[in-house]
Amino acid sequence: MRRKNKFNFSKLFYNDKFVMFFSVFLAFTIWVTLPGNSEDITYTVIKDVPITVPELGNELKVFYKSNDKASVRVSGNSLILRNLTKNDIVVTLDDDFTEIESATTGKYKLTAKKASIANDYSIQTNSIDPAEIEVFVDREDSKIIPITVQTDAAVGEDYHMGTVTYTQKEVTVSGAQSILQKIDSVKAEYTFGEKLTETKNVEAKLKFYDKFNEEINSSYFYNDYVTPEFTSINIKIPVMKVKKLDVIPKFINIPDTLDTNGDLFTISPKTIDIAAPDDDTIDIDSVATKDIDLSKISSTKKTVTAELIIPSGITVINNESEVTVAFDTGEMTSRNFIVTNIESENIPAGKTVTYYSKMVNVTMIGKKSQLSQMKASDLTAVVDLSDVTSGGGSVTKNAKIEIRNSSMDQCWPYWLNDDPYPIVLSVSDKTESSEASSSETSSASSSESLARS
Repeated sequence: MRRKNKFNFSKLFYNDKFVMFFSVFLAFTIWVTLPGNSEDITYTVIKDVPITVPELGNELKVFYKSNDKASVRVSGNSLILRNLTKNDIVVTLDDDFTEIESATTGKYKLTAKKASIANDYSIQTNSIDPAEIEVFVDREDSKIIPITVQTDAAVGEDYHMGTVTYTQKEVTVSGAQSILQKIDSVKAEYTFGEKLTETKNVEAKLKFYDKFNEEINSSYFYNDYVTPEFTSINIKIPVMKVKKLDVIPKFINIPDTLDTNGDLFTISPKTIDIAAPDDDTIDIDSVATKDIDLSKISSTKKTVTAELIIPSGITVINNESEVTVAFDTGEMTSRNFIVTNIESENIPAGKTVTYYSKMVNVTMIGKKSQLSQMKASDLTAVVDLSDVTSGGGSVTKNAKIEIRNSSMDQCWPYWLNDDPYPIVLSVSDKTESSEASSSETSSASSSESLARS
């Protein structure tokens, strides 16, 4: 039986052709896989190299540059270039930039250099991309500008818009001096596009305008030429329900018999429109005036202005805070009376009163038809003694005039002075004799009253 010959790999190396082929293949493989020697030059591009800006004098500062990074083409040993990073190269502006002495905008070339001279590589000529950048240079400044609110806010029927409020009244803007000088005003603007029926709180963006009311180029802000401390504010638009209230005059020094519900006077306006943020706040139908002193009204002084008493939390629309009260004095006249009927009220217990004044001169104002029928006996001077003590001698108290005839309902007393009807009197402790005298006086007064009846 014939035996198979076993393959022997080592015998191939005794074959001249195989050895020649293998040598060529091995040399080619080594040449491909191993780096070249120091004389082999390769090229690469280092990307995202930061662009540094040299410092400037005259307080100048760079507010804008069109690029922050650049790419640089370098050459050298591939083994060195393989480990090269953006931190090994410095890209900066050329010397022309450092000669700037005032605010300017321009294009300046970039230069590149090695961060360390130990690196064995070269920066190619004209190898920087971009080759130049645009730069804006200016002095830094700040400016405080008042804020005004501008909206299209309008309210629906039967509603009132109150005063717009906002917390920030001004804004500080910092940045390039030449741009700041262009800014003349700042507006917080908001558009609703519909009529309001309730209070609104909204955020309004700030817009900046020049002296011609043209909006400042927004690119100045996007490119950090100038920077406001905030870009919007919160504003409140108060909206309130409107209600109509009657005006009610309030008189003092008015006789109980006087009819103030007739045609004695006219009031203007008769009603006012008010508004409040809460419907419960205006759960009223009328508003009163402050005191109107009727004793100061005469045929020559027939018009007074009275301030309204406005409840807290209510806004009077159109700022109607007072009304005019005009008395119809066309049918009125005046008469003087000497009043001898003098009475006391609120006499302290155990005290008696002695009057030294026996009469009072009174001027009455009223309708001619009524005053012509009035008698002095229809009038009584009443003195309030609630604050008088005995033992002090004579005192002077002012009396009020009462009309004791109900048919005289369009008449009232008039005086010019602050002390209208002075009565001189004294108050003393009661004695038996004074009580008898007082009793006799009361009986006489009662008898006289019965007689008049």
